[in-house]
Amino acid sequence: MRCRCRVSRNSALAVLALFVCAFAPGALAAERANATSAPEGRLRAIVSDLKLRLGITSPIVVSIVASNALMMSVEAPTDTRKTFLLSVEASFLEALSDDELEAAVAHELGHVWIFTHHPFLQTEELANQIAMRAVKRESLERVYAKVWQRGGTKGDLARFLGDAPAASAAGLATDSSR
Repeated sequence: MRCRCRVSRNSALAVLALFVCAFAPGALAAERANATSAPEGRLRAIVSDLKLRLGITSPIVVSIVASNALMMSVEAPTDTRKTFLLSVEASFLEALSDDELEAAVAHELGHVWIFTHHPFLQTEELANQIAMRAVKRESLERVYAKVWQRGGTKGDLARFLGDAPAASAAGLATDSSR
């Protein structure tokens, strides 16, 4: 018995498209990467990495904006999916080195972590304590220096980051005695 099947041109193209999608995912990823700006892609990659390292499962949407009075901020969810919005001012993003950007994002994700675990304990110091699970204190210190320089103010690092670790202070005393 012979089966006669008619395959339309559109059906053949659909099958070809399915084949390409199934066996060439790299091509689709490259297409998506081109659709996203380089700074936004860099920011999204840092957010993804830090979410894993800090144990954050909530969705976070990243937005680079022309102006943000706080330079970088995270907004609590207003939707039922519990999606947070991380907004970064474009000029502030450009002013940060890679490790400073990672530290600044870690601080904002510290706020996300607090919101999802202890929503009534929101403080800058606690957000930084969470951030320092993934980044170095020195990177956060450099971010604060840039924030304060840009805002024309000076703050107290101990208030925002806690006291400097005793090991660092002991190391300085040892080095100065040489």
